[in-house]
Amino acid sequence: MKFSYEQETDLTAADIWQYYANIDNWFAWEGDLEKVTLDGDFIQGTKGQMKLEGQPAMDFVLESVTANEEFTDRTPIPGMGDVYFTHQIGKKGTKTTITHSVEFVPQNREANSADLKFVAEIFADVPESIFALEKAARKND
Repeated sequence: MKFSYEQETDLTAADIWQYYANIDNWFAWEGDLEKVTLDGDFIQGTKGQMKLEGQPAMDFVLESVTANEEFTDRTPIPGMGDVYFTHQIGKKGTKTTITHSVEFVPQNREANSADLKFVAEIFADVPESIFALEKAARKND
């Protein structure tokens, strides 16, 4: 089960990528982020931990990283499944597209309506994070 939001901008992929690849910049676009760490470089397989307001710290792993194009991180939810957060930079004509997606893969069972509510709650802040990302990148442009 997957939710996505896409927005077009005139910023370049490089303008946006610096806000992904440097985790210190995540605070500019992830409004409820309290702490984030990465146990190595911003490359596939690197593990990290994220703490959001009102939530326990969560471990994650960078599942894929392609500079100036996309990265996906996976957060395991014990006893439930995995949440994948995908961040893509693309092209549509002369515009750059920013797409953020949230996907939930249940553990050892089919998805159900409770999962839909769970993913919808996680996704609720995603469009705002793209607006914040674009705003931060424009300040640096």
